[in-house]
Amino acid sequence: MKQTDLARILTRFLADYLPGQRNVSTNTIKSYRDTFKLILLFSEREMNVKAEKLTLSLMDTGTIIKFLDWLEKTRNASISTRNQRLAAIHSFYRYAQMENPELLLECQRVLNLPFKKKMTKPVDYLSPEALRGLFAQPNVQTKRGRRNLILMITLYDTAARVQELIDLTARDIRLVSPAVITLTGKGNKKRCVPIMSKTKLMLEEYMKANKLDVNGKQDHPLFFNSQHHKFTRPGITYILGKYFFLAKEKNRNVIYPENLTPHMIRHTKAMHLLEAGVNLIYIRDLLGHVSVTTTEHYAKANSETKRKALESAYMDVTEDVPVWREDTELLHWLQNLCK
Repeated sequence: MKQTDLARILTRFLADYLPGQRNVSTNTIKSYRDTFKLILLFSEREMNVKAEKLTLSLMDTGTIIKFLDWLEKTRNASISTRNQRLAAIHSFYRYAQMENPELLLECQRVLNLPFKKKMTKPVDYLSPEALRGLFAQPNVQTKRGRRNLILMITLYDTAARVQELIDLTARDIRLVSPAVITLTGKGNKKRCVPIMSKTKLMLEEYMKANKLDVNGKQDHPLFFNSQHHKFTRPGITYILGKYFFLAKEKNRNVIYPENLTPHMIRHTKAMHLLEAGVNLIYIRDLLGHVSVTTTEHYAKANSETKRKALESAYMDVTEDVPVWREDTELLHWLQNLCK
């Protein structure tokens, strides 16, 4: 069967361009792959065009718009998911216009499709009391309980993304002073994050107990399951969810968010640093953000910091303000203003 132009360009895009020229992470490639799996599904179900027959000429602007609407209405995708799929499509069409200049006009039309505006939600995070309640739940008398506690503390102390935590190996841990952990973030960018002395001591004991401090174990996952394989995202989410439920049950006087995700621990660290007066530049570097603009949404969400700033700038001028009711002429004018 003759290969279509879409199949040829998409194969090069996913197999050569993204990993070879862009050096994007495996998770990004998987996300882009899933977008086009959905497009092929949409093509078969809504357009009655088999995947092997779909061409770039059929994938015009109108088709892309219908696909995005189908995601929202039929598959109940959120606006964030819709925008994520559109970002993958934009990336593909930027590549396609270089491979097929004759399709430049249609590619530009697709690239001009805007992202959909969404309501900005407040940043959910744990208060210090809620975080202490979470960390108090693992049974440290068991090996698994100690591992889970250290995993959660490391996730908080480093403000790591969940994939960054999963990818940690023994090689990435340096416990000599100053103790740091090397995280590998998006685009294989590495950053060194300092850890607190208590975290260092706990990691030291954990690595000795699991023989991760000996030669030959440098590339072994730092946190692993009973099969000695590194954790998955659902695995870490399950651990957090289990202790989060226990903490809510035992600490009913503490306010907890509705649920807990690994990324919320990252938000928690950022907000705690901001409340402690740490400069946004340092928080940006800790989180691995390219621009401080990305980090600024924590400052916008931090009502406590805003309150303190307003209090520090507040001047009490009430004694100098006249009682306006004493000015009868002004009062009479106001009363008759809208008659």
